[in-house]
Amino acid sequence: MAGAVGGGRARIKAEVAVATHLPVAAAAGMEPSQVAIIGSGLIGCSWAMVFAAGGFKVKLYDIAQQQLTSALENICKQMKELEESGFLKGASSAEQQLALISICTDLRAAVEGATFIQVNPPYFVPLVEIVPHPETDPSTTERTYALMKTIGQSPVKLNREIEGFVLNRLQYAVISEAWRLVGEGLISPTDLDLVMSDGLGMRYAFIGPLETMHLNAEGISNYCERYREGMRLVLNTFGPVPEFSGEIEQKISQAMSEKIPVVPKVLDARRKRRDEYLTGLAKLKKQMKSD
Repeated sequence: MAGAVGGGRARIKAEVAVATHLPVAAAAGMEPSQVAIIGSGLIGCSWAMVFAAGGFKVKLYDIAQQQLTSALENICKQMKELEESGFLKGASSAEQQLALISICTDLRAAVEGATFIQVNPPYFVPLVEIVPHPETDPSTTERTYALMKTIGQSPVKLNREIEGFVLNRLQYAVISEAWRLVGEGLISPTDLDLVMSDGLGMRYAFIGPLETMHLNAEGISNYCERYREGMRLVLNTFGPVPEFSGEIEQKISQAMSEKIPVVPKVLDARRKRRDEYLTGLAKLKKQMKSD
């Protein structure tokens, strides 16, 4: 979940099309600002909902009116479902939040008056990686950080650009070893997923790998003293970067398709269930932090 601020470019996902050049909005205490979302796909809609929940006026831009109309309908449906289930973000109602979102097919009109243009991620996972360009004014990074905090996201600051951002690099490390273990016949694809969902994932939903190390011994230094040799021994058995193709791809694809058939209705239902789980987890984490 990442975006770049300032400078001449930003790395973006395919659904959302433009990066930041305008001043960044509104830390706490300022009047609600106007935000432009460039692209009305799943990610763009999700950001529109996040900003509306934070009280910001949102202009949602896309090149096709029908796409925008459909996007607004989907946002309305999602907001009402979230409100009914008690998972709607923000203090205002779904109707009040929806009233803050307008649609536009004119890019110039969309960004006119906007104090922030966002590029990519979603409603259910709050992490945002803030990645400054070398020419970005530090104050822009700080204002972006404050803005993300204002709307309830969990921003982190990167000191420089790196291929894949931090989240994807961690994710790809896990996927790579998962692929190798299945490919070597050590474990089935479904059992591999269970190791994460009912094992590591239980812990990592609340604390990260470095805090895990710290708590699993008498601090980081003690953990390294105890386990560095064992970790290095295991890590040295890791294979090369997989090709993610061929027989292993077919094996994993077959296992996943048997569990979740590649049929639009089935996939949509599973994604909806995933989002419900993520929303419930986010609510639980928020409650635990306030206790």
